[in-house]
Amino acid sequence: MRTAPAIIIPSPGDTSFPEMTRLSNGVPVCLLPNGTLDLLRIEFVFNAGQLMEDVPLAASATNAMLTEGTITHDAASINDLIDRTGALFNHTADKDKAGLVVITLTRKLEEVMSLAEEVLFHPSFPEKEFRMLTDKRLQSFLTARQKTSAIARETFYQALCGENNPYGRIITPDDYGALTTADLKEFHTRYYKPDNMYITVAGRNPDKAVSVLERHFAGAGTGKWHKPVMPELTFESASPGRIFREVSNSVQSTVRMGWKGITRDHPDYQGLQVATMILGGYFGSRLMRNIREEKGYTYGIHALAGAIHRIGYITIMTDVSNIYREETVNEIRKEITEMCMNEVTGEEIALVRNHIMGELARMFDGPFAMAEALRGIIDYDAGADYYTRFAETVRTMTPGKIKELIERYFNTDNAFEIIAGAQ
Repeated sequence: MRTAPAIIIPSPGDTSFPEMTRLSNGVPVCLLPNGTLDLLRIEFVFNAGQLMEDVPLAASATNAMLTEGTITHDAASINDLIDRTGALFNHTADKDKAGLVVITLTRKLEEVMSLAEEVLFHPSFPEKEFRMLTDKRLQSFLTARQKTSAIARETFYQALCGENNPYGRIITPDDYGALTTADLKEFHTRYYKPDNMYITVAGRNPDKAVSVLERHFAGAGTGKWHKPVMPELTFESASPGRIFREVSNSVQSTVRMGWKGITRDHPDYQGLQVATMILGGYFGSRLMRNIREEKGYTYGIHALAGAIHRIGYITIMTDVSNIYREETVNEIRKEITEMCMNEVTGEEIALVRNHIMGELARMFDGPFAMAEALRGIIDYDAGADYYTRFAETVRTMTPGKIKELIERYFNTDNAFEIIAGAQ
């Protein structure tokens, strides 16, 4: 008699928080070792995202201009220096944070960190380069405004947070024309300081970078590091219901259903990740099987539960032909109702459990990937054991708990139903 082999839940590997040290001025430095190449990925993260700006676009424009000229080098010279060292400088700016990712050969570390210090703390914001960059960004913005997905995304955040909230503010073409280099200099002076940042170092022997970072980022007059203070925010969410945004001549519509969610410190947050994954978080999800494979309305549909500072969100999003958008909304509601009425099967939850464990393993596969994964823990103060707790939540999740979470957080009567497309 043959018996089926036992099902073994895969392990995500080591998801523990890495070693943390500090420079003499208190700047936190997170070290992620075990790289196999003579490379280091060094990320400088500042509390300088959209959340902190008084002038629209100041955060992203300030960050984009860092390598466009300094007090000692113009943009061409900076690019030559980067090319000569073989380094890579990537600007990063989002709703909450901004900074610079530098990838360099270890033997070039001193030279590259000297340049990183210069572009981070001594940019000159030259007017010519600013105007060229602004014109380019405006054209990209105008192109994006023709996409229904972009319109639906900004409408969702406005509905969730309110038009007077930094997260919900909608950018206009006039904002590009109103922005000045004086705005950028003011923003830079306030937020691009060692006492307002942390550093991650990932790769082979990251501890070798500490003394170099000390020389360039802990000097006299840089100020003692302090934990970033987040601004007080007012959230004025819209009433649940249909919100339509006209996008003329669009042959397809973006359908985006959403809810106010929960933040990372809520006891249900990690379980909600699992429930959302089953509904629409991966290729074999219920929404994908129904709306893509059975109905053929879309190439893809995705559900996500996330959080930004002081507010969480849940959203389901897809692009469909204009003639199928109402049917798509109805099918989304149908799948949510089904999960509220009946528990998922043990086979289905086992499949999702294995999928999530595989994703966790991928997130921690090498120091560079780990550095990206840990940003969420550090930026949102989620706790050093966040991924260890998440792995345990995934292992112990039950069909009954999934049903309970869907019932609690996916109430279709309380949803924003956003449609961006042509009438």
